[in-house]
Amino acid sequence: MSYQGFTFVYIECADMAHLPEGASAHLRASPPEPSRKRLNTWQAIRAEVLRRIRAGEWPPGALIPTEQHLSVEMGCARATVNRALRELADSGIIQRRRKVGTRVAATPLRRTTLRLPAIRTEIEGMGAAYSYQLTECEARLPTPEAMRALQVDAQDPLLLVMSRHMADGQPHCSEAIWLNPRALATPDAVVFAVEPPQEWLARTLAVMQTSFSILAEPASGTCALNLGVEPGTPVLTIERVNSMDALPVSFARQFYPPKHRLIFDA
Repeated sequence: MSYQGFTFVYIECADMAHLPEGASAHLRASPPEPSRKRLNTWQAIRAEVLRRIRAGEWPPGALIPTEQHLSVEMGCARATVNRALRELADSGIIQRRRKVGTRVAATPLRRTTLRLPAIRTEIEGMGAAYSYQLTECEARLPTPEAMRALQVDAQDPLLLVMSRHMADGQPHCSEAIWLNPRALATPDAVVFAVEPPQEWLARTLAVMQTSFSILAEPASGTCALNLGVEPGTPVLTIERVNSMDALPVSFARQFYPPKHRLIFDA
């Protein structure tokens, strides 16, 4: 049928099978392409980069794509990629050089050659009887120190476990350990009522002690109560970070009373 120079052609749906080969397919709507998943957090970018390294897509020594390339591919801001790569570089997984690029590290970077013993081992090595008491276990927002150590944001809730370790019934160490539920499956609090968090980590997960710091600070709050000292008393403080697959999973602060002797294992 024509109308003022225009020609209209009507095609019944039942007759599409009789169209020339390829014509009917052209008329049908093509299925939409699956949308690419956007990785909107630096933790997600870091996990994806680690996955590709472990899968051999980027072998040791290989250059990885630029920040700009990764930001376009993963649908995120370049600053997000920069944060993820910076954290991986700090962990020794990749190496970044200005005007050269980013490479997968040829060998893992070792940041410590000393290993702190487990508190139970330390106490029993003194010839004393070991005992353990859980004092607190609850979800909390991280402190600035826990944020830096576990590479999380201020709004990411963590599990805080506070306890004390006894030698012959006397306070030996007060411990506050932060566990990241986004990096590991944390157990029910009843587990930590009978087993220290550090021992649970070592027993159930392939964690590695990746860093520790030694400092002195005044005892306060639960720390002073657990050690049986007056608030403000200077105490030896040890900070430990445990990691799994290069991702930090726990950050512990251990407080020892005055005159404590710290012995390292090489």
